[in-house]
Amino acid sequence: MKMNIKNGWPLAGNRPITDFLEKSLANGKVAHTYIFLGPKDLGKTAAAVFFAKCLLCQKQKIGVFSLACGACPSCRQMQNNPGADNGFETLHGDFHLLKKEAEKKNISIEQVREFIRILEMSSFMNSYKVGIIKEADDLSESAANALLKTLEEPRPKVVIILTAARLEKIPATIVSRSQVLNFLPVSNAVIYDYLINDLACPRVQAKNISRLSAGRPALAAKFFEDQEFYQSYLSKTETFLHFFKENLNERLSAVDKIAGGKEEENKVEAALDVLNVWQGLLRDLLLLNANNGDLIQHEPLRAMMDGLKNKLNGSRLLELNGLLRRGEKYLRANVNPKLVLENIAINI
Repeated sequence: MKMNIKNGWPLAGNRPITDFLEKSLANGKVAHTYIFLGPKDLGKTAAAVFFAKCLLCQKQKIGVFSLACGACPSCRQMQNNPGADNGFETLHGDFHLLKKEAEKKNISIEQVREFIRILEMSSFMNSYKVGIIKEADDLSESAANALLKTLEEPRPKVVIILTAARLEKIPATIVSRSQVLNFLPVSNAVIYDYLINDLACPRVQAKNISRLSAGRPALAAKFFEDQEFYQSYLSKTETFLHFFKENLNERLSAVDKIAGGKEEENKVEAALDVLNVWQGLLRDLLLLNANNGDLIQHEPLRAMMDGLKNKLNGSRLLELNGLLRRGEKYLRANVNPKLVLENIAINI
């Protein structure tokens, strides 16, 4: 994601959070532990990495800048990193980012122990040591307990930032020792301006993407910058709309394509993402039935949805929404993702 040139942060929206963090930097009142909480694709990790860059900035030590200067050796090292969400490799000795290993269900205790070991080393630049744990709601129980021991006796000038979507999945003992910052979905207007001004997106495309991203600026950036990802998303939505025109065998075959041979790190999370997309479509169909088409999320699929709105009344759409919500519960209870999706396909 490119830098938001208006305020320095690589983040669209959530200005109360960036303002709060800027004041904390300016006043020297930095917490030992933060939880950046909110749905996926709001830019939490990008904000955490930039906050780390600010803490590690060498001009910060003499009080010249509250934000990263971008020119000192520390800032240049952070700038050379390929990105927090694209195979992040630590090139700065005082910074470490931890995320779940591919094909693993949880962040392991071994990963957390190594994370702690690195943060307990002396600073290379006589500054802060900053660690980020991405998707910390995926910490294993033993990993969370190991982290807690570190949080109970925080070291001076060591800052740990956890990003998470589900606070209830993080032990209360960790939450109580953390500054929780709630990242919220961003308005379509803010995302639209971000796409045009920061990413040079054409206006018509920016209008469609800003609605499609449903308040998630990082997702909007992915849609614009990665056409393959954008087409994959539309494919997931089209699959669901085709269910209403296909026979059972065709629906089950479509589920095979969705659930089989995946490269995603976690098939349960991938299936949850699919159900979230499908719930957005049901919402759009409800809006069309209520003659509120100007509010729909999936404008690129408007023609397909118009062809279905007279076949699906409000009560049937609410019934289908209940079916998807039950599917979510089954997935979170570790029911096989393919079986859950097949059950939905059968009962459409």
